[in-house]
Amino acid sequence: MQALSVVLESFVAGIVASIACGLGALPVLFRSLDPTKRIGLSYAAASGLMFAASVYNLLLPAFTLGAEQGVTLRPVVETLIGLLSGCAFIWQVEKRLPRDGEESDFVKKLGGRVGALVFIAMTFHSIPEGVAVGVGFASEAHQVAFDDLGLYLAIAISIHNIPEGMAVALPARAAGASFWRCFFLAFLTSLPQPLASVPATLLVWFFRPLMLPLFGFAAGAMMYLVIVEMIPESLEEEKPTQVAWAFMGGFTAMVLVQVVL
Repeated sequence: MQALSVVLESFVAGIVASIACGLGALPVLFRSLDPTKRIGLSYAAASGLMFAASVYNLLLPAFTLGAEQGVTLRPVVETLIGLLSGCAFIWQVEKRLPRDGEESDFVKKLGGRVGALVFIAMTFHSIPEGVAVGVGFASEAHQVAFDDLGLYLAIAISIHNIPEGMAVALPARAAGASFWRCFFLAFLTSLPQPLASVPATLLVWFFRPLMLPLFGFAAGAMMYLVIVEMIPESLEEEKPTQVAWAFMGGFTAMVLVQVVL
């Protein structure tokens, strides 16, 4: 019964985190923040959010986990292999997606080419976070971590999911998606969290060694997307100075969320 209770807690925590990600779409309701009027700035702000998430929510935690294992080089290498694998994955997806004006209806519903790539990258980004929540609840249950570790991780991930949901919603809204579609897309990108948390809770011995490459993979996917697709798209629409400030605004917002937590 205790094992079932832990699994249920882990799953519910993941669902709450997914809903929090959907709440990141709320800013698109405000006319003054309508991204359809400033597509370039929307992409730049989303880029800042994603880049900061890659560094502070994925890479640094991965390196910290590695340091706790008492080994310096191997964890870094595992994370960097994941990073390069994530870059290669998005590179291959990008090559196969149709160019602007040639998208299928499905891709258009995701916010066009850039929106689809953001959706894919952020979905993969949610998997290691779900694993982290599951491992946290399992470690707490087996008394190998401090009390409420799983709950703490779930709350922390839920809070920083809100700006991550915004990173998904802004490109979708800029492509003409309704608020509810933006909310649903943001929610969907975070759905792997509860789905990954359950097996991670049950099979903590299997998933714990995978956390470092998974964190690296998600970071690589997002960073490649920011550099190759989103920033160039922003520069086509806005002046470089405006793009830089929008990027830094998104970056700063995500860093503040991380520091507060």
